[in-house]
Amino acid sequence: MLVPLREAAEDTRVVLAKRAGHLRLHAGEIAFPGGKCEAQDHSVWDTALREAMEETGLPPEAAEPLGALRPLVTRSGIEVTPCVARLDPAVQLTPNPEELDLLFEVPVAFFADRQKLEFEPFEYGGRQRLVPCYQWRTHRIWGVTAAMLVMLVNAGFDAGIKLDAYWRGR
Repeated sequence: MLVPLREAAEDTRVVLAKRAGHLRLHAGEIAFPGGKCEAQDHSVWDTALREAMEETGLPPEAAEPLGALRPLVTRSGIEVTPCVARLDPAVQLTPNPEELDLLFEVPVAFFADRQKLEFEPFEYGGRQRLVPCYQWRTHRIWGVTAAMLVMLVNAGFDAGIKLDAYWRGR
């Protein structure tokens, strides 16, 4: 997964995507550009940049890698590694309608505000979990995407948001 950051005069923003409503898995959910590793990918960065290009038109040279966060596993059992990159401020992104319905940006500082984060009950695999959730305007950002955002603000903003006890389930 690519976690694209765009610096603006007033703040740094993270680019998020709304997955296309017709997709078989995670339709309509808010996510980062990304997908499965393919044979030509030699690293998680290759996968993240290739998928971002396919989904948003992002030229790989317009993304400056900053680092990777700890891998997480989705409820579908897929391990994803958040690859954080700074985007060229001039690059224009366009959602590929086969994959995405929408691209939008949110100030990173929004996710660092502990008051914006909630934990919602979610049952999966016979276990009750409390999963992280943010509400940005009309967009519900939850699950692995919200967990990646918490990891991002903990690493980049020293937000100190505790996540592990909730994420593992009770």
